[in-house]
Amino acid sequence: MEALRNILVLMEPGSEAQPAFDAALVLARRFGARLELLMSDYQDLHAAYFSPPSATVQELHDAVMSAHRAVLEKYVQRAEAAGVPAICEALWGTPFHEIVLGRVAATQPDLVVKHSVHHNRIERTLFTGSDWHLIRECPAPLLLVKAPGLLVDTKILVCVDPLHAHDKPAALDHRLLRTAGFLAGPLGSEVHALHVFSIPTPVTVVGDAYIAAATVPPPEATVAAATAAFRQLMAVHSMPEARAHLRIGAPARDILGAAREYDAGLVVMGAVSRGRLDRWFVGSTAEAVLDRLACNVWVEKPRAA
Repeated sequence: MEALRNILVLMEPGSEAQPAFDAALVLARRFGARLELLMSDYQDLHAAYFSPPSATVQELHDAVMSAHRAVLEKYVQRAEAAGVPAICEALWGTPFHEIVLGRVAATQPDLVVKHSVHHNRIERTLFTGSDWHLIRECPAPLLLVKAPGLLVDTKILVCVDPLHAHDKPAALDHRLLRTAGFLAGPLGSEVHALHVFSIPTPVTVVGDAYIAAATVPPPEATVAAATAAFRQLMAVHSMPEARAHLRIGAPARDILGAAREYDAGLVVMGAVSRGRLDRWFVGSTAEAVLDRLACNVWVEKPRAA
C-alpha cells in the first residue's frame, strides 16, 4: 500500500456502537483519508408487523431507510467535527457481500473496514457467510476490526511465506511488508515479521479413519532453505533481527501463539488465488487462524495482473 485516501466503512444497522467507524476514523485522521460510510440492510417487511397497519410495504421500507440515513448523517457530522471528510449511503438489498463488492467496484476504495465480533469466552470470531465471502473475494485490502483501541501504539505482526509453500506469489510477501511499514509510522507501531516453517505430518488411513502419525522432523536442507529465504526477505526490507521471527512447527498454532506473545494489535496476512477460479481463497492456514485471533486483522491480496 502506497496511499490511504478513501476508506469504505461498513456500518451496522441497528447497532449503537460502530467499532468499524471508530477504527476508520483513527486511520483517516492519521493518514488524511476520506470516509465513505455504507449501511446495507434488508428485511422481509410485512405491513401486519407495523403500526399503523394501513401503511404500505413501500412506506415501511422508506421509513427504515430514512432512519438509517439519519444515523449515517450523525456519523458524517462526527467525522467532519474531527476534521475528516465523509460521505454516506444507505442501500437496500441482499446478500450483504454482493452489495459491498458492488460498492467496492464502483468507488475503488483503498481499504474496506468491517467490524467482527470476537467472543473471548469461546475464543472465536463468529464470522458470517458474508464475512467469509468478503475475506475471500474483496479486491481491496480488508481490515477486520475486533479491537479498535489496539490500532495505535501497538505491534504489527506480518505473516510471510518466503518459500511460497502455500501458493502465494512471491510479490505478496513484499507487499505485506510494505503495507505494514506504511502503517507503522503514522500509527506509532512496531513491525514484526513471522514465518512458520511447516513440519509435515504423515497421515495413515485405517479403515475409514485418518490417523496422524508421529511428526517427522523436516530435512536439514529444507530448513536451511527456509532460513535463507526468510533472511533474504528480511534484508530486503531492513527488518531488524530482533523483530524477524522464524519458527518451525504448525503454522496456525504458532501464528496464534506469536500474536499473543508479541502482544500484536494488528496481524497482516495475505490471500492467494488457486487454479483457474476467479475467486480468492485465503488459504487453509489463514482460515484456521482468522476467526481465532483476538486482535485486528488486515487481509491483503496480490495486485490484479
